[in-house]
Amino acid sequence: MARFTVDTHLFRELGELLVGRDSTALIELIKNSYDADATEVIVHGGNLDDQKRGRIVILDNGTGMTRERFVSGFLRVASRLKDRGTRRSSVYRRRYTGVKGIGRLAAHKLARRLEVSSIHRGETGDGPARELSAVLDWDAIEAYETLDEMPDDVVSVIESTVNGSTSAGTALTLSNLRRPWTPKERNRFFGEVQQFQTPDFVHKPLPTSVVPEPVLFERPILRDIGGNGALRADGGFEVLLEGEFASGDEYWDAIAEMAAWVIEIRADAEADTDTVHFAIAPTRRTRARNPDARGYATAIPHPDPERGPYFDARILVREGQVKGKGARQRRTWVTKRSGVRVYLEGFRVLPYGDDDWLSIDTDYAFRPRQLEMLKDSPLAEEMEDADPDEGLVRLPHVNYFGGVFLTQERAPTLRVLVNREGFVPEAAYDTLVRLVRTGVDLCTRVRAASNLKERLRRREERRHAREETAGDGEGTTTDIVTARDDRTSLPDLIASAGESISEARLLVGQGDFRAAQPKMTSAVQVMEEAKDRADRVISEGALFRVLASVGTQMAAFAHEMNALLGAAQTLRDGLKSILDDGSLPPSQRRRMRLAWAAAVDLTQWIERHASYLVDVVTPDARRRRSRQYAADRFDAAFRLVRHSAERRDIQIENRISARLKTLPMFPAELTTVFANLLTNAVKAAGQDGRIEASAASDSRVLRIRVQNTGAAVDLDDAERWFEPFESTTEDVDPALGQGMGLGLTITRRILDYYGISVGFVAPHPPYCTAIEMVFPK
Repeated sequence: MARFTVDTHLFRELGELLVGRDSTALIELIKNSYDADATEVIVHGGNLDDQKRGRIVILDNGTGMTRERFVSGFLRVASRLKDRGTRRSSVYRRRYTGVKGIGRLAAHKLARRLEVSSIHRGETGDGPARELSAVLDWDAIEAYETLDEMPDDVVSVIESTVNGSTSAGTALTLSNLRRPWTPKERNRFFGEVQQFQTPDFVHKPLPTSVVPEPVLFERPILRDIGGNGALRADGGFEVLLEGEFASGDEYWDAIAEMAAWVIEIRADAEADTDTVHFAIAPTRRTRARNPDARGYATAIPHPDPERGPYFDARILVREGQVKGKGARQRRTWVTKRSGVRVYLEGFRVLPYGDDDWLSIDTDYAFRPRQLEMLKDSPLAEEMEDADPDEGLVRLPHVNYFGGVFLTQERAPTLRVLVNREGFVPEAAYDTLVRLVRTGVDLCTRVRAASNLKERLRRREERRHAREETAGDGEGTTTDIVTARDDRTSLPDLIASAGESISEARLLVGQGDFRAAQPKMTSAVQVMEEAKDRADRVISEGALFRVLASVGTQMAAFAHEMNALLGAAQTLRDGLKSILDDGSLPPSQRRRMRLAWAAAVDLTQWIERHASYLVDVVTPDARRRRSRQYAADRFDAAFRLVRHSAERRDIQIENRISARLKTLPMFPAELTTVFANLLTNAVKAAGQDGRIEASAASDSRVLRIRVQNTGAAVDLDDAERWFEPFESTTEDVDPALGQGMGLGLTITRRILDYYGISVGFVAPHPPYCTAIEMVFPK
């Protein structure tokens, strides 16, 4: 008879490897306390930089565990214990947050040893007390190959009767940490743990100092609690972080006071099965500054009433910079905690909020004039006083603070990924993104309408200033157009034409047709120029789509390259062993040495390109934006061109300080930028040439310069090399190929997204050409 067996390696797969972050692992253990009807959890961390002395303790006042529950629930992998019955806790009837029965294995990710001490006083909490003590030594467990081989005494479980009035609860002690944590890892971990719950101002009634009355609701529905059969009213749930987990100064109240607008969304399956309500309201602060600011409320049919999801959302919008006493410290704190987070049963679902899951920053960077999410919705033409240029007042995601609140009952079709980070990207998730982003775009529309009069007034002032500068007469329109040069971007051209049209519309409304005519003439001329640019962009875009397809294939090819590298290394080592054997005659030995040298070169070539592909196309290279060490990214790009540079005896020197960091970017983006610049520099430097990368930093900007000897670029005509299909090379390099004329175009596109300027500058002797990038701090 054959049967399944389970390798103890499973614990590592489901614990240490499956759970992505240490903070996620800790939060899973805290959720167990919530499921046990705890009202208070204390989480204490100590000596986390010491692998042996480090301790993490999680102490709660929940109902505790009996031996039976510990064995059938805690010790059973993928236990069905929480799937039985109504899936609610015994006292407060809370909806269980655990689903897959593997959350407790998160302890495996954090430490090698887990001690459990639990006191149970019956389901009501007032019965006779029994104490459970258990020890799980993961190393001892995994010393056995399969669970069948493991004797019963490897996991120590003792239950005894406790005298007196000892309170129920559970204490988990994690020791013998998996690794010592560096200060950077601890800071990231602390930040994530401190934010796993919603701040009060997001889920409690907003203070009247922010808004005079509720916007759409007083409190969002945070958790599914108090079901039928609850023994008593829910006492709430509070987590206290102590020891090295304790947080410093917090400024949540300051965020609420700085808010300019409030967005609230409610999609309620019980009250309105097919309706999603939106409400936008200015805060008292905004009303005082702008008397034209008005609130706005509307509703649309739910796009998928059968599957949902249904949820509540509250988002606060900040305009302008953080100012006042301690502004720099508060600005850093606020930026780290900005974004629209997602909470399921009151617990945060990572990584939403840290990333741009609503594509707010994407649209902010490109600034389309229209709000795409509203274009095809029932709200497209709802506001009569909407600003035609409403898309220009978008804000980046760091100006939004708040949360989307989901419960298991209201959003059953949203499935959490098995590693507990994010939802499965299917229809329900897409609907959630669309509805929340609709609320954000509605707020942008309301903000734009409220500021329209002020914007028109400023435009009129600028118009008068230009006319006074240009003087009276017919030269005004010509001066406006000819003042532009070929470097004006297509969006800027369209924006300029739109501004002229808006000014003309205003003048026509005032009955001044004569003054409106030159404005319309200017708009027509600018749009003709924009059309020419657009034709070029369309051609460029078609090739970019082809290149994107090639890039997709390259991502898959990264695995093939690694396999090819292994084969080349095997060939190299095999030839070397034959050479070292000494049995070959001299003539064959010379041929074998040549073959071995070719195999060494081949291995190094594959190794360089495989390393570059890993830096550019693997998920880690584009999973999250972070501040990049510029010198490291330059070295990653250098590996790609090293062989070509060595063949030409070109010296490449990296003089960028190892401590300098850029603003948050994807690692792949900066590596690609440096690769494009180095590829051009190697082609231009010539035989025995030199290439140098250097950097300079002050309080405002970081400047990175790449200079090379050889061919010089005419600075008066330098901008044309950033145009698509303008290549500086005609010769075909065996390794680097012939330029397509898109390297610098792609480089500028990448950098423009972050507000980084790039262009040719005067080189420092003895170099002939220099390109400089200016990164804002």
